[in-house]
Amino acid sequence: MSSKYQGLELSYRLQLLPICKDELLRSWFIRNALFLNMKPSQLSTIIFQNTDIWKSDIDTQLSKKNIESLLSTVKIKKEDLDKTLISFNCDYFHPHLNDSKQIKWVLSIGVHQRGQKSSIQYCPVCISTDKTPYFRMYWRLGFLTVCNIHSVCFLDNCYKCGASIDLIRYEKNHNEHFQQFDYLKCSQCYSDLRDAPKIKPCYYELKTNREHFQLLTRGYGNIGNSNFNYSHIYFDGFKRIMSFILCSQNGFEMFKYIIRINNLDKKYITDRVMIRKHSEPEHLSLGMRKVSMIFSCYIMRDWPISFIKICKEFGITKRYMYSPHLSYPFWLNKVLDSELAPDKNIG
Repeated sequence: MSSKYQGLELSYRLQLLPICKDELLRSWFIRNALFLNMKPSQLSTIIFQNTDIWKSDIDTQLSKKNIESLLSTVKIKKEDLDKTLISFNCDYFHPHLNDSKQIKWVLSIGVHQRGQKSSIQYCPVCISTDKTPYFRMYWRLGFLTVCNIHSVCFLDNCYKCGASIDLIRYEKNHNEHFQQFDYLKCSQCYSDLRDAPKIKPCYYELKTNREHFQLLTRGYGNIGNSNFNYSHIYFDGFKRIMSFILCSQNGFEMFKYIIRINNLDKKYITDRVMIRKHSEPEHLSLGMRKVSMIFSCYIMRDWPISFIKICKEFGITKRYMYSPHLSYPFWLNKVLDSELAPDKNIG
């Protein structure tokens, strides 16, 4: 480490603010950097000795080398650090983690995700009532769209200018100082996110979110009329269904039907047309994922009756939804094989 950083490292080690429960690692870095009147990228460079690491998704996983660097530089317990990394807390929704940094259901942030519409979510009530406002780890999960504490809709953009929530870039003029809560302001128009409107979800979205949160925290639970002893089995199937409804061209007509019967904003149909090929649900905007929550409530309330009925109404057989390159949980695969096989009488 250069002499420029040696003195800084010691002082920062003594002054770093404590990490909050369920806080994203990026959120913790930002709070400390702004408290110390510096860019988060500068603080991460001092700690990790890597100028590019701030551009990566440090919330998902860190290399063994980076973990050791952090623990040797900062006064934080290993068990507290583990609680902030999604890779150590994803067993209930994605237990198949390997050397890849891609974790299913995690919303995309970072400089490498430009052009994608997903963004970190936030609850405007949480950040406006927290004694210490911070961004939670589960706010980055695509199967949640409502705050489990306040039952208000998450937001994933600025309520005034519509810009995505950016926890990457923080700029200041030469004569300006960072303010402690600058991370709660829009990176484009500087509106305070704590003043955002508090929107109540519809019954179906709220119900699905409550069931999803139970699965996330317990590892088991009920979705509609079905019980899942292992929550990741449900989330695997839910992801396959939502990928078809929200991302596949073959699911477009069914998507329009969902919008129509639920009297949802027709702008979602326009947004659906613009979705790029090979997108995944976690790559999509919050509004699009809301549609999937409502549809989940509709098909899971009497699984698989309503699901089979709507598939047959639109002539959807297994071949439209199934890919031999993907895995499907038994509860979904059973219906695809027994009720939606191509030789079944469709229509």
